[in-house]
Amino acid sequence: MISINKGAAPQSLIETSAELNNVNNSLYNSNKAAFNNGSMTFTFTNDYKSDDIKNTLFTVQHGKCFCTEAFFVRDQFHVEHFRPKGRVDEYPDNTKSYPGYYWLAYEWSNLWLCKSVTNTSDKKCYFPTTGRRKRHHLDTYLETPMLIDPSIDDPREHIRFKNEEIYAITDRGKSTIAILKLRASDLDDAYSGDVDPFPAILTPLILVIWG
Repeated sequence: MISINKGAAPQSLIETSAELNNVNNSLYNSNKAAFNNGSMTFTFTNDYKSDDIKNTLFTVQHGKCFCTEAFFVRDQFHVEHFRPKGRVDEYPDNTKSYPGYYWLAYEWSNLWLCKSVTNTSDKKCYFPTTGRRKRHHLDTYLETPMLIDPSIDDPREHIRFKNEEIYAITDRGKSTIAILKLRASDLDDAYSGDVDPFPAILTPLILVIWG
């Protein structure tokens, strides 16, 4: 994991995020109890994973997964929400907490490209924090994420390498390595410079980016 400068949000997200967030905010304010106990859940549009969002993320991430730094070799990517949008599963007991960070579903700062296996099998809906768990909007300032955000945090302050083996120097580093499985053996081929970092599944996207 390395620091990543994401830059400005793509225009399509700027044009749609405020309207979509307002819809979800109104829904929540009208049905707080139901959303808090999970009997009602949000339905999200695909606007957070439009082509220009994927293209921009692919470029700023240099064709690599934002957390593992592995190329998308023999694997598709997902547009991942750093803070889960629908619900949060407590780590490691999987206790479900509702709602998720629905107001960040279309926020540029919360979106990344992630290897599909990492997203579905490792990170899932986990987002451990210290401090009080947020419930609504600006309450995120009350919590400290236990996962490293490479657009905000300097990963070198939390994780290091020795003889190509990753190790943690902070509790946040330990959580990030454990949950995201940053040195899983099945990712080794995707770190190698001997493999094609741009498999066939990405070819249409690459053509869009580089013309």
